[in-house]
Amino acid sequence: MRRRVRDDRDWAEGDDEHIDGYALRTPGRRRNWGGALLGLFVVFVALAAAGVAATATVLARQEDDSFCVGCHTAPHITYRSRAEAALGGAYALDLSSYHYQQIRGTGGTIRCIDCHRGDASTSDRAATLRLSADMTLVWLAGAIDERIEKTTITSTLVITREGARVTVPPPVLRQPRLSNDGCAGCHKQTLLTAGIDNHTHNMLPAAYTLWTAGNRLLAPAGSKDPQALLARGLTPYATTLQCASCHTGHRALETEVYLDRAQVAQRCEQCHVETRRR
Repeated sequence: MRRRVRDDRDWAEGDDEHIDGYALRTPGRRRNWGGALLGLFVVFVALAAAGVAATATVLARQEDDSFCVGCHTAPHITYRSRAEAALGGAYALDLSSYHYQQIRGTGGTIRCIDCHRGDASTSDRAATLRLSADMTLVWLAGAIDERIEKTTITSTLVITREGARVTVPPPVLRQPRLSNDGCAGCHKQTLLTAGIDNHTHNMLPAAYTLWTAGNRLLAPAGSKDPQALLARGLTPYATTLQCASCHTGHRALETEVYLDRAQVAQRCEQCHVETRRR
């Protein structure tokens, strides 16, 4: 028996009708794809907004030293205690404490993040956020490295443990380029003073990068022919050395310039080998 169909949605799946000898077959109820796509778009926008808000919150909190040491790990507590002691007049045990003493002690502003976010460029800030997330996960997993001194940017070190020489992972800088970029941002004059007496600095890749970015090269005081010296410019050298290769921010050293002389000698040899300048 034929039935009356009000509209095409009233057809049941598989219903066949015959009109003028032709068999007509219509699909079932149509799906509302537009509504589903709109829902997905709303969810995506909400998640993106939440991500932006969370990122902005973390970036703002990183400006506060107390947030940086909030995880209460042994290294961070030690580093902050050294800085506070230096501000109180004690001898600055490491380079970081010395910066606090010389800058904040004279009314300036310095925070942990100033040396740990690189040059504050978009790429360095993104790297800082990735590192923060990584370190948070490590801390939550209870696998944080509690060793105090982060002394190297290499990945292996041979030490003596219980009388045996074994290779163990050293307390390394996880993102040495961030510290390197931070150093370069404040110490451009040191890196860009040309001449053999300062070759250990202006042969570093960081110096060449600053110079090619438009920063002015400087002639050392007392130079006999400063124009000729500056006209030569800087040459790029293929060395893996960075500022932190010699100047470690959190290593306790009772020396005037916070350098381990033996370590510096090794870095000199490394640079000469890498650049083939013997």
